[in-house]
Amino acid sequence: MPLSRQLQTRLTVSGTAAALLTAVVLTAMALNGSTQGLVMAAVVLVLLSALLSWLLARQWLQPLAAVEAGMQQLQEEHKQLVEQRDDARTHLEEMEKTLARVGLEDALTGLANRRQFERGLLEEFNRAARTNLSLAIIMIDIDLFDEYNASYGRMAGDKVLRRVGSAIRDTNVRPEDLLSRFGTQEIAVLLPGSRLDGALIVAERIRKSIEQLNIEHSASPTGRVTISIGIAAVAPQRQVDEPETVLRESEQALALAKASGRDCIRTAEDLKQA
Repeated sequence: MPLSRQLQTRLTVSGTAAALLTAVVLTAMALNGSTQGLVMAAVVLVLLSALLSWLLARQWLQPLAAVEAGMQQLQEEHKQLVEQRDDARTHLEEMEKTLARVGLEDALTGLANRRQFERGLLEEFNRAARTNLSLAIIMIDIDLFDEYNASYGRMAGDKVLRRVGSAIRDTNVRPEDLLSRFGTQEIAVLLPGSRLDGALIVAERIRKSIEQLNIEHSASPTGRVTISIGIAAVAPQRQVDEPETVLRESEQALALAKASGRDCIRTAEDLKQA
């Protein structure tokens, strides 16, 4: 119950009790004395007591009511400020998450960017070294991409990059696999826990998916957009292997694929035979 209402109730009860007590006393006196004047005096005194109680209660309660109203207003303002603070904090957290995601994502393809790939490679390399597992890298290059841009324009080239990225994403890659736009027309796929033979299966599936897009490319010998792929795999050992080594081998295998006529797959093992 509000403070003013409690005080009002107490004052009313006190005034009423005082009035009743006075009335009882004076009435008893009147009955004993049997005087009409004494009875009238008692009635007047009762009325005056009630009026006095009402006036006192009204005078005391007006400031308290104002204070209570001010306190309620302050409580409402505090509640609004807390809600605004919470909304601002939530918005800030969402912006931080968005900025973090944008900082690790390629805006054109929606794939991870090179920074995220290198971070993921280091994490998975260290995990593989701790758990005695392997990992593989598939490095992909869109064949004759500069010639495609020259023939069809930059916007068409950007569209090809998006379609190639989407096609690779749709080739049943695992949730733990990391797809990244590694260079202008290069896409890298990190396969944690995969060996070379498993990576070859994934790479061929990716190559076929781009072939099935059947994107026209007049400057290509095949008449359509194709990709070249290089693969390297490693079961890293602490103090022996480095993540940069397997990455470099995948790039060298890609260069061998391009030198071998494009639209094909080469591995780090093929480098030893070349």
